[in-house]
Amino acid sequence: MAPLMRLVQPRSLRVPLRRTRGYSSTAESRSAHSEWYASMLPGMIPVALLGSAVYMGLQLLQSQLDHEKFLDEARDQVRQLEEEVDRLQEERALQSLAVSSPRTPSSKWWSW
Repeated sequence: MAPLMRLVQPRSLRVPLRRTRGYSSTAESRSAHSEWYASMLPGMIPVALLGSAVYMGLQLLQSQLDHEKFLDEARDQVRQLEEEVDRLQEERALQSLAVSSPRTPSSKWWSW
């Protein structure tokens, strides 16, 4: 393995230092705004997720209740229309009985 070691350059396991920008340095403390956001933002994420989940759940519930109300109204309307159809069929049956009753002619000129 010694010949291979000459071909491979030894590398350090340390992370190379990156160049820092001229206006930012690690020696200075962070601004008050960045400190506030760094402390508050991680705690606000679960609250935002919970709020979104509650909102979506309530929206789904409202949608289901609205659909159920629509179905109830549609069933009532169908029931009313079925009652009207039954009533009209009974009237038609009564009219057909009145029309189809045998009449006795006033003059019998045929003999058969």
